[in-house]
Amino acid sequence: MEYAEWWILKPESSLSNLIQQQRLPLNLFFRPIELTTLIQDYAHQNDMYIKGNENILILNDELKTCFNTPIVYIPDLYNLCLPHVDVVNESKSFVIKNKLIHDEMYVDSPTEIIYCDPSSKFWIPRQFFSSGISTNNQFIFSWKELYDNFLSFITKPNAHIKQITNTIFFIDDNSIFADRFNFKYFHINQISLILKQMIKFLGKSNTILTACPDLKFEDINPQDDVVLWMEDIIQNNNNITPYVSSFIYL
Repeated sequence: MEYAEWWILKPESSLSNLIQQQRLPLNLFFRPIELTTLIQDYAHQNDMYIKGNENILILNDELKTCFNTPIVYIPDLYNLCLPHVDVVNESKSFVIKNKLIHDEMYVDSPTEIIYCDPSSKFWIPRQFFSSGISTNNQFIFSWKELYDNFLSFITKPNAHIKQITNTIFFIDDNSIFADRFNFKYFHINQISLILKQMIKFLGKSNTILTACPDLKFEDINPQDDVVLWMEDIIQNNNNITPYVSSFIYL
């Protein structure tokens, strides 16, 4: 319903003249809520609200002329605006609605969906190999392999990171990590944050349908356009975690 109805101001309308004179921001085509919100903002700026009852406006002379009443109950603004607007026809409304939805739409996806997928592969820079994270020159890992390797590495005696307590670790000044990490101490629960800045996501073979067996869509195949569209969203939303050469922060 948010995008269902569209208006355009009548050129001869007193409300239209007021909006132009006051230079109030309103697009040529707009939704009813945009106009009623604009009026409420204008009323607020001009102290028209009643203390203790913000659903009532005492109008100034300009709005009195527009609505032919000195007092307005805010939920009535929709009907009071109707004489000042033309309703946009259905075909034009369809075009405007689709453009606005396209411009405003953002589909979020859980960051963890990539890291939880066992088919996801990650690359770790070769300069970290000498630290002992990888014992067999492997530089492409699953997320679980990376996490387990790093945890095993920091909890065993080594020349780079020392375990201070059960949960706190210290980075030696002479370690390769000291040149890259912008901190000296970290908590065991921060391992994921550290790794996500050290690695680059290479891709995955599962789609959202194969990775989530509880999703059942009989009419949709794993390679259908809608699935690939969702996969693009997931990958684009998670391009915030590539390996970069700058300092790693917590």
